[in-house]
Amino acid sequence: MKLRLLPLALITLFAAAAPADAQSLGTFRWRLEPFGAVLNLNVVQQGSIYLLNGFEEQCDNPSLPAWGVAVPQANGSVMLGITTITSGGNGLHTRASINLSDFSGGWQDNANQTGAFTFNPGVFCPNGPRITPLEPDQPAASDAATTSALDALKAEMDALRRKLAELEAKKP
Repeated sequence: MKLRLLPLALITLFAAAAPADAQSLGTFRWRLEPFGAVLNLNVVQQGSIYLLNGFEEQCDNPSLPAWGVAVPQANGSVMLGITTITSGGNGLHTRASINLSDFSGGWQDNANQTGAFTFNPGVFCPNGPRITPLEPDQPAASDAATTSALDALKAEMDALRRKLAELEAKKP
């Protein structure tokens, strides 16, 4: 009889140890227009921020894991940062801003896609899933300013190494 009460006692102990401010506000849905992608996110308040966990529906394609953080802004909007792991294993990073009057707003991701971020979109699947970058965290090869800055930094480091070697050679 005592062994049957142990799991109940452990569950009660862990529930009592959970922070009082970590409360689920429920699961909410947003469509990433113009695509058929719909984020289904459980929102948990943790102090002054909100933790987001769930998945991105992709119409007839597999649902993708998604998570992030929402942060209230001084202007009354809420900024969301969400990462979705694509079927290829890459991270699709989405930034959205919503207003509190209708919980809708706009979004942009690291594949340079943008659109309306529509709250509670209903059930439909227009236009298919979002296109994901093949290498989302790599700088663009055509970014000449970045390439130029890196080349200049490498040249400066080489010059410093040469000067250091000259100073080491002069030591008695």
